Amino acid sequence: ETDITDKRELQIRDAMGDILEQLPLALTKEEDAFSKDLLLLMLKQYGLFLDSFQFACKNFKGNDGQTDIAKTIGFESNDEYNEIMFLREITPTINAFNEMADIVRLYSKKQKTAEQRLANLLSEVLYEDSESV
Repeated sequence: ETDITDKRELQIRDAMGDILEQLPLALTKEEDAFSKDLLLLMLKQYGLFLDSFQFACKNFKGNDGQTDIAKTIGFESNDEYNEIMFLREITPTINAFNEMADIVRLYSKKQKTAEQRLANLLSEVLYEDSESV
C-alpha cells in the first residue's frame, strides 16, 4: 500500500529497493567501494540535474517573454535563445554523465586511475553539498 499515484515514482522506488537489496555486493573491497561511489555520484548528479532541469523548463521552455533580451544579445529568434539557454542549464549534467561513462570504461584498464577520477568527482559534489548546508 502506498499513496504514490505516479507509476514512474513506484518504479523508481522499486528500482532503488532492488539496488539496496543487492548490498553488500559480492565484490572485492575496492570493487565494492567503486560501485557504491559511482552510484552515489549518479544520485548526487541527478539531484543537481533536477534543479537545473526545473529552472530550464520554467524559464526557457516556450517562454515568449525574453524576445527583447534575445534580440539584444544577437539571437535570431526567441526560440533560439530559449533553446541555447535551456541547453546551457543542463550541460553540466551532460558533462558529468559523460565523465562517469569515461571512468567506467577506464576501470578495466587502469583501475587506480578510474578510482581516483571517481573520488575527485564525488568529492566535488559532496563539497558543494556541504557548502549549501
